[in-house]
Amino acid sequence: MLLLLCAVAALVGVRFSHSLQGTDFPDFYCAARMLADGQGHQLYNADVQRQYQARYAGRVGTLYIHPPFEALLYLAVAWLPLPRAYLLWTLLNLAFLAIAACRLTNAALPWNWPILVAASFTFVPLLLCCIQGQDSLLLLLLIVLAFTDLRRGRAFAAGCWLALGLFKFQLILPIVLVPTLTQSKPARNALAKAFILVALALMALSAAICGWSIFTAYPKFLAHLPQQAFAGILPQAMANFRGLTYFFFRQNHSPWAVAALLMLSAAALIKTLTDWKRARLCPQTSSQRSPEISLGEFDLAFSSTILFALLVSYHLNPHDLSLCLLPIALLLHHNLAQRPALAAAAKWITLASLGVLFLPPLHLWALRAGSYALVAFPLLALFLIGVRTPRQGATLHRD
Repeated sequence: MLLLLCAVAALVGVRFSHSLQGTDFPDFYCAARMLADGQGHQLYNADVQRQYQARYAGRVGTLYIHPPFEALLYLAVAWLPLPRAYLLWTLLNLAFLAIAACRLTNAALPWNWPILVAASFTFVPLLLCCIQGQDSLLLLLLIVLAFTDLRRGRAFAAGCWLALGLFKFQLILPIVLVPTLTQSKPARNALAKAFILVALALMALSAAICGWSIFTAYPKFLAHLPQQAFAGILPQAMANFRGLTYFFFRQNHSPWAVAALLMLSAAALIKTLTDWKRARLCPQTSSQRSPEISLGEFDLAFSSTILFALLVSYHLNPHDLSLCLLPIALLLHHNLAQRPALAAAAKWITLASLGVLFLPPLHLWALRAGSYALVAFPLLALFLIGVRTPRQGATLHRD
């Protein structure tokens, strides 16, 4: 593992200048520079974005498409020249990963967090996130914080963390939907109240940055994004239901593709809600089950929720699969903790799916072939079968 990390560091160092021209980081950097120059009201003007990219990055690439409040975060590095800002953001990404691993091992996993961090770098989507200067590791940290707080019964704090992740609202909204439909009434109210309060604060912050017209300009910008050059909207590169329907139907908006997408998403939601129902969200109130078993089921239900959000999200990039590290860690821990005789078929299918996801050739081949949507199949296998083994193990343990 150490040799692999050294090889990755050497590769990034050798290709640093060349890679920067093809990363996503200049989009965020130039958006922050626009705010610093008082051009927030022009943030979703494609022509102005390209002017800033040509000035500060020396090239024109994909556009900044995230909500306005996230651009404020990149002001922390935008005061530096682009290469140094990129390096600093990479270090911040490593810090986000380390904090997430530390919090996860302290709250849910009996593992050593530095080893967990090192092992994470064998996962190609995480490497893509770091190389491209993306924000998926920040979202992973927020989800881990929400998971650990919700696990401890702190629903209000969990709602705050999830709301802060609205810079990728297409992933956060499905995650929030599930616990609001399955939690007990007090926890559901606390989570929803916190989420709405923080979301309103972020909306007010966005209006302060860009003016109240942002609430019409931003949706209009997203609606016309596919018509822009370098839009970065590639369904064939999405490892989710949208990518799979595009792979089989070769178009997004045909009636058959839309119907298939809706049916798959509805079935996934029903399955996720069923997993939560079986998990019994408030394990401390049950006198018939041990806390260890109940918390294990809670972990697996939350894993199912993350996989559900990835599969049903309308927009997904390969680096967004970095979020899989949370369900992967939880599923691996609970499968390895089970007795070998328990649900052998489900256990080995789960472990095989995890192994496939960690094969770099799968990701590299899929990216080069324009068929990254096929990576959705091992994700779907984990989603469908990964939660079953521990449930059976819990029953036998009670007996």
